[in-house]
Amino acid sequence: MKKLKKKTGNDLDFYYLSKDNNRVQKKKKHPKKKTKKKNPEPINDDMFNIDNEIVIGVTVLPSKDEKNKNKKKKVKKKTNKEKFDVTDSKPTKSNYSKNGQAKNKKRISYEEDKKRKQKREKRFRIIKTILKLLFIFAIIIGISLFLFVSPVFNIKNIEVNGNSKINVEEIKSLSKLTLEENIFKFSAKQVKAGVKENAYIDTVEVKRKIPNTVQLNVTERKAKYQLEFGNAFAYLDGNGNILEISSENNQMPIIRGYETPQENIKSGNKLVDNDCNKLLTVQEFLKVAEDSGIQNLITIIDISNDEDYKFELPSKGKVAYMGDGKNIGGKILTLKEILTREEGKNGQIFINDSNKMPYFRENV
Repeated sequence: MKKLKKKTGNDLDFYYLSKDNNRVQKKKKHPKKKTKKKNPEPINDDMFNIDNEIVIGVTVLPSKDEKNKNKKKKVKKKTNKEKFDVTDSKPTKSNYSKNGQAKNKKRISYEEDKKRKQKREKRFRIIKTILKLLFIFAIIIGISLFLFVSPVFNIKNIEVNGNSKINVEEIKSLSKLTLEENIFKFSAKQVKAGVKENAYIDTVEVKRKIPNTVQLNVTERKAKYQLEFGNAFAYLDGNGNILEISSENNQMPIIRGYETPQENIKSGNKLVDNDCNKLLTVQEFLKVAEDSGIQNLITIIDISNDEDYKFELPSKGKVAYMGDGKNIGGKILTLKEILTREEGKNGQIFINDSNKMPYFRENV
């Protein structure tokens, strides 16, 4: 049996075991007589129907068309797998490129995802806070416009309380408040400063009574002493404030021996600090004297020497040297006893020397 030549291309290199091919194989066994068939039989497709044949021990190579089909199937399978990302349950358009191929997407860890959520929540809270502030600001502006524009809040009444020395009309004039002015437009600080231009006014309280009333509550200073100022008198309170310059003697104790320059003796001014400190000591003396019932007897007080205050009692014809500001209560009691004991005599009382007993020296 001769070996068959290997066939190239898509030819088959195996024998077909079928009834139709037995005749061809038998003829090939006896190649002695070469006869040409005048009319060769046409080859039917049924003779080489590979689908109906059984092939033993032979591997069939796929054709080019079949290879291309298998490649397309593999590409489709891969693209279907890549459509589904690990992190997203649903495929999205952003996961694909223009060519339809799946993009490479990195996996997001749990911690990173948590941080992103926290950032989103923080951004949302900030936006929410800003919106709230804007809303509140808009409400404030609306209310302010209503308060400053509405005629309901125009001033109709100005009330003054706490005054005794200064009359109401003068305080209203100093306040510079006007009727029909908006109750929220004026400055309370400026009103206080205006009213306090009068030296008798110590404090001022400004109250807005909605909708149309302004209340001024004042406290006044009281004149306690007076300075001899040429042919006039300057009234003082207990703290050394100069309240008024008057030509009338107000029957108050006259202060002499002060250090304040004459040019500074003006209404609204204050004595120098040293004089003010001495007045505080004088005030303590007079308070105890008032309790003892002899304050009205003291008409002139000399403060030139703070180690030895001098009181003049013209109605008793006496002058008392009281020393410094120590043991004021005991000194006033001693003064009262000497005045009672030396009634009707003119002279000088010495209570200023702590080393000696107080004594009275009559004028000769």
